[in-house]
Amino acid sequence: MGSLWSLATVIGVIVLGVIFVFVIRKNKESDIPMERTERATEELREEIHEEHQRKHPDE
Repeated sequence: MGSLWSLATVIGVIVLGVIFVFVIRKNKESDIPMERTERATEELREEIHEEHQRKHPDE
């Protein structure tokens, strides 16, 4: 029974490693989501800044 748990542990680590490598490669292949995220972040910052200026026009 102990060898079964050892085998399951080893196989689990290997599966997690393969998934980890797959996800990292998938994320590096596409720069479009990163560009979209950067653009959305900049738009949000501008909206927050504009809202702050409307609420506090004398600053």
